[in-house]
Amino acid sequence: MQTCSSRSQLLGRARCPGAFRQAPAARPVRCAAQRPAVQRRALNAVARMMVKESKSGAEFPLAQRFWEGDNEYRCLGAGMRAKQILMIKAQVYAVALYVEGELAAKELGIRDRGGFFENDDDFCSALTDGAFNKTLVFTMLRDLEGQQFSDAVDKKLGPRMQLTGDTASLEAFKSYFEGQKLAKGTQVMCLWTKAGDLEVVLLDAAAAAAADLQRIAPKNRLRSEGFCRALFELFLGGESVVADARPVWAAGARELLESERVKREMRKG
Repeated sequence: MQTCSSRSQLLGRARCPGAFRQAPAARPVRCAAQRPAVQRRALNAVARMMVKESKSGAEFPLAQRFWEGDNEYRCLGAGMRAKQILMIKAQVYAVALYVEGELAAKELGIRDRGGFFENDDDFCSALTDGAFNKTLVFTMLRDLEGQQFSDAVDKKLGPRMQLTGDTASLEAFKSYFEGQKLAKGTQVMCLWTKAGDLEVVLLDAAAAAAADLQRIAPKNRLRSEGFCRALFELFLGGESVVADARPVWAAGARELLESERVKREMRKG
């Protein structure tokens, strides 16, 4: 049987003509054809993965697409808000943070190369300041009146919005919850767009489970960069109402950053 070294194959047909006729030319074509299917399976597997909040057990999809933006959002983790009621610490809601994965990773990479990151505070600041869409998704862990939810936000943000002269945005936010029943399992989604809008969607448990979030047209929208920042700093800032979530979100940001580092190294190679 005629054989040919790899080096001979590379040097040309004259050195070993039989090798070129015998080589399975269809093999690379077959691999290329299979690649999209493999990628689709990988994406579907990611889409089915869930992030579990450790204390309540509430789950959120790892990958999600919302109505705003063309990019897939990545869940960086979740935390829980609890409230002392008499002698009992009652679970109120679980909250997850989503960011546009690819855009956030690139921006984190730029900041990393500039020596920006030293601790969790730096990562949380980068997530707040980042020029990418981000979403807070709340899952109610007990029945609430909408006003209870908005009043809690008002109590924390009222003084700040008075100081900045933007109480109108806070009042608009509160109006979205008037007369609403936030039963256990209800989801509240607050999406801060790159344009400086806050879009708020409320879905009961059944609707949240069945909804295609890409097709939702939010009816509740306000334009206030200052209020958006104040709301997100209520959770990501140094005086977060879900302090245990900050290191979780910082860890999620580190994972995004590491993925960007790997991609950069692969491009170099």
